[in-house]
Amino acid sequence: MSAGPDRRRSAVRRLGALAVAVALAATVPGFASAQVDTAAAEQAAREIQAARDRANAASQAMFDAESALDELSLAIVDAERELATVEAQADSMRSNLEAGAQRAFANSGATNPLFVDLDDANDSITADRQASVARGSASVELDDFDAVMDEVDAKRTDLERRQNATAAAREQYEQLKQVAENEVVELTRVEEQRLQDEQVRIALERERQRRLEQERAAAAAAAASAASASRNVAAPSGGGAAAPAPASGSSNGATPAPAPAPAPAPAPAPAPAPAPPSPPPSNAGSGIVCPVAGPHAFADTWGAPRSGGRSHEGVDMMASRGTPLVAVESGYAQFKTTRLGGNSVWVNGASGTRYFYAHLSAWEGSSRNVSRGEVIGYVGATGNTSANHLHFEVHPGGGRAVNPYPYVRAVC
Repeated sequence: MSAGPDRRRSAVRRLGALAVAVALAATVPGFASAQVDTAAAEQAAREIQAARDRANAASQAMFDAESALDELSLAIVDAERELATVEAQADSMRSNLEAGAQRAFANSGATNPLFVDLDDANDSITADRQASVARGSASVELDDFDAVMDEVDAKRTDLERRQNATAAAREQYEQLKQVAENEVVELTRVEEQRLQDEQVRIALERERQRRLEQERAAAAAAAASAASASRNVAAPSGGGAAAPAPASGSSNGATPAPAPAPAPAPAPAPAPAPAPPSPPPSNAGSGIVCPVAGPHAFADTWGAPRSGGRSHEGVDMMASRGTPLVAVESGYAQFKTTRLGGNSVWVNGASGTRYFYAHLSAWEGSSRNVSRGEVIGYVGATGNTSANHLHFEVHPGGGRAVNPYPYVRAVC
């Protein structure tokens, strides 16, 4: 009978606690909405990151297609050169054969076939040819000429095949470029809608840092695994002590067994496997800001083939035409125009590192001292390109270019 009052008192306490919580939520600003705001910010950050991932993937596909197109273009140049060589050889052989035929006709004392009966002319030519064949010279020349003409036909077919492949690759590149540009436009729309709230910015930066840590850990693990495998390959194989050689004779007078042949020398250890590429430095991009001050996508295109036999020495960062570009660190900005880079900027950083910007639609101002984050130009497609993007290079200490992808990956 005493359990009833206890249950009633417990229920009263629970109702009291609920009333306090409701009152607290009503009197403390943001208490009720804090979790809702955080969840909304994280959802917005996920949407922005998803849009960035799509834009980055589309940019990578487009720039990969550009590399494939450049490789095909280089192959066409080689094929055209090879075709020209064998055509010149064929022309030379044809001229020699024609000259030989004219000399043979002039020295034969025969009547010009144009002034004799056709049957008689054919009989005369056939007899002359048979005589030449008997001498063994004309047949060899004709066989060589036929072989060269076969090679000409093969080279022409190969060139035509490469030209068709290049046309298809160009069409694919244009399609992928349109997709990438559309994804950048969509990314701009999403960021403009979702990135106004400070909570969203914080959540997005937290997600970006989480991904960077995962990538660094994966790169470090891969490097350690490769180094361990290299050491295992280079280490000599173990073995026990050599067995003692048998005695040269025996006490019972039996013919001694022949000494065993010496063991072959061990094969030299294979050369160590080449060291894997160094992982991105943990402080990559330390002290610099992102060169593109607006929605953008970028791809790792370091070392990709380029027209003229060059290799790519930068990172390509897609953005809408006119997106501001800023100095990544304080220094001196020098504006210039180049054939491949179009409107370009060299930023000689105060740290000693130099940075190269290419394909700008326009500069902001003129050559001058600049502060970190100061606008120096705008994204465009001048020079040797057809897509609006920034070609960005990093030259530590003012020396040779290094892969700038880890740098922009850390700050963009």
